[in-house]
Amino acid sequence: MPTVTFLPTGESGSAPSGTKILAVALRNGVNIRYGCSACRCGTCGISLSPATAASPMQPEEQALLTQLGLSTEGSVRLACQSRVLEDDITVDLSFQQTYSP
Repeated sequence: MPTVTFLPTGESGSAPSGTKILAVALRNGVNIRYGCSACRCGTCGISLSPATAASPMQPEEQALLTQLGLSTEGSVRLACQSRVLEDDITVDLSFQQTYSP
């Protein structure tokens, strides 16, 4: 099972492939900012590394990130939409302090 590590705290948790990053955070008691959990508000924006360790971005997520003026190249994602794949992934939650949805 891949491990998801949350910065800046270093908290981590394992999750089966296909699990949403938001779900991993909540199951492990990680303090993550989120709102609707349905790709409508953008509150759960995060920075991922490597970007290839998360599921491909869907059109709805890309449209919302564009509307918010955030990058759509893959390193910025919504925790409610991005899913863990097979590799370990690092999620930088300090990114949430750099913008206001």
